[in-house]
Amino acid sequence: MIQVNNLSFSFATNEIFSNLNFNVNRGEILSIIGPNGCGKSTLLRLLRGTLKAQGGEILWEDIPVGQIPSREMARKVAIVPQSSTVQFPYKVRELVAMGRYPHRKNLLRFQDKSDLREIEQALVMTDLLPLAERLITQLSGGELQRVLLARALAQNSSVLFLDEATSHLDIDHRLELTELMVRLNREEHITIIQISHDLDLAAAISQRILLLTGHGKIADIGSAEKVMTAANLQRIFRVDVKVESNPFTGTPQIVPLINNSTHQLTGLKVHLICGGGSGTTLMRRLHVAKAQVTAGPINRGDSDEAVATALNIPLVQEIPFNPFLKSTLTTAEQLIEKTDILVVTTQWWGAGNLPCLGLAETALKQGIPVYLLAQQQEQDYTDGKAWGRIQQLQQQGGKSIRNEEHLLDELSHLTT
Repeated sequence: MIQVNNLSFSFATNEIFSNLNFNVNRGEILSIIGPNGCGKSTLLRLLRGTLKAQGGEILWEDIPVGQIPSREMARKVAIVPQSSTVQFPYKVRELVAMGRYPHRKNLLRFQDKSDLREIEQALVMTDLLPLAERLITQLSGGELQRVLLARALAQNSSVLFLDEATSHLDIDHRLELTELMVRLNREEHITIIQISHDLDLAAAISQRILLLTGHGKIADIGSAEKVMTAANLQRIFRVDVKVESNPFTGTPQIVPLINNSTHQLTGLKVHLICGGGSGTTLMRRLHVAKAQVTAGPINRGDSDEAVATALNIPLVQEIPFNPFLKSTLTTAEQLIEKTDILVVTTQWWGAGNLPCLGLAETALKQGIPVYLLAQQQEQDYTDGKAWGRIQQLQQQGGKSIRNEEHLLDELSHLTT
């Protein structure tokens, strides 16, 4: 039904997707999951045509999305956004009625019987009939979210896009509306593409799951049993979980393995080789644990650089989008010589940051312990050079660590 071929998209110089390929089958529920900032909402906008891709194509039944008139697309797809701010004091019924606009030949005419029937049914299905005459500005966030869903239902489209549509709802309405989605899919064959952070709920209702990495790549796509494995979730979300079978539905159920211990690393000197946001979480946690943190080299404007600056972490900086100069690497090496521990958190390796692995090699020769955080071979864009050097570091005593929690546990043992 929808075919995505070699899709590429960027905001200015920030690449979101590159050569993305997948399809959406007619009549399925496809859930898109992934960490914050990986491009999930952007992908929905691209699929609907409200954003234009820089490369590749999106086909709706073999027709390029850009060739479908906006009014026709509005009849095809109803959208429930993540959140919405309504400035004008419409009544609930009036806002729900706006879902009928794409079906009117004359926008100035009054609602006919079919419009009134769809509006009334949408109000009933979302438990909004008692609030139908209330002003939108008097509603809670959860009530407003139900109104937006009712407007989408009144639109009576064959495809429904939901961008975390149930995230603001209390548990009873969340379950009711989830059951409603399942009924719409099974009984009326509506195709549903939803973004969800509720992994258990996504697993329970979806025919397929699309799992995105933090850099907008497809980590996996398929059934919930295939995609929602402990290894996949640990790799993408960098947390330890246990995946069990829900005793009622038989679908995967995610159980986070929570460590309640408090880490105290007072006085421990830790240097981070990071970039691209790979060090932000660890910097914050080391700061809270009272470790003495340094970092670099990092390009100016990098999200890691912003966090380090906010936390007053000494760091070595380089000009944006430049390979690291020899002088910059020398300055970083001088910082590392004064540290107790070196942690490599960088996730994506290219020609520009490849020399940073040389800093880790030097640290090992100097007797400084080196930890390699969550390194993956598929994140090497140097024709295998980076991965080969990472393997050499492991052979020379560099220790691979799965996530920040394991690293903090390890460092806590070193300080006791």
